[in-house]
Amino acid sequence: MGAHQPHGHGHVHLDEADWEALAVHAELEGELLLSFVTDTIHWIEELRGPDAAPVRRVLDIGSGPGVGTCELARGFPDAHVVAVDGSPAMLERATRRAAAHGLERRVSTRLAELPAGLDDLDPVDVIWASMSLHHIGDETGALRVLRGLLAPSGLLAVAEIAEPMRVLPDELDVGPPGLLDRLDRAESEWFASMRAGLTGTTPSADLTSTLTAAGFAVVGTRIARQRFDPPLSEPARDVVVERIGRARHQLEDRLSVDDLHTLDVLSDPDDPRGAAHRADVFVAASRQIVVARIA
Repeated sequence: MGAHQPHGHGHVHLDEADWEALAVHAELEGELLLSFVTDTIHWIEELRGPDAAPVRRVLDIGSGPGVGTCELARGFPDAHVVAVDGSPAMLERATRRAAAHGLERRVSTRLAELPAGLDDLDPVDVIWASMSLHHIGDETGALRVLRGLLAPSGLLAVAEIAEPMRVLPDELDVGPPGLLDRLDRAESEWFASMRAGLTGTTPSADLTSTLTAAGFAVVGTRIARQRFDPPLSEPARDVVVERIGRARHQLEDRLSVDDLHTLDVLSDPDDPRGAAHRADVFVAASRQIVVARIA
């Protein structure tokens, strides 16, 4: 079970309280799954080779509250990192996070909605686009914009969900059986509806084909996985509870009354059957990560 989250793109209309809740969730999940970023940084350095000049400029596309941004700044210690997002609230949190980690001189923010808003930036050595491409209607067009921002020897890394995130066992002691299958169907419907509502939306293709169509040559692709088994740490359990609550809100119009009740029980902090107390919850997440250069 796992619901997609917006990063401040134009189709999302949220008030301040909604943005605050979303930012909290993005920070929790980003911190728990930080090794997706860390490992990709090491991979990029391997692909660049031992004789490559130090990375000096990095773009974090769809940065959210800046968890990955700060990791990029740590992983590329000679670089200035620009966090790009369409949400002022998210970028404000990214600025605060950078300051809290002593990175304020090497992290800046840019409010922008791809494909617009980045024309005046200098060429960069690395672009990191994690869980953001699917929120753009014309994905190929956006990638062409990013291609124009890469230095000739630069690398682009794109990360998207490989398999649905799981936090619940297949068999539960609450609600009708088969909940996970119904959640998967509801989320697929929600995702298709979200994509259809984006400005200038085009049919999605696999990442490799999309990158090739945008003028990139793929230099590496992998499926990265992280799993946290019980007993869960407090941060991992917080991610589970937040994801269940967000799925309840996001998929409300696509689930039966019985399934909504099940999610209410699972997200209730006072119910012993809830995720806050269960011994069988876990976190299993994956990303398809593709690294490309200018063809």
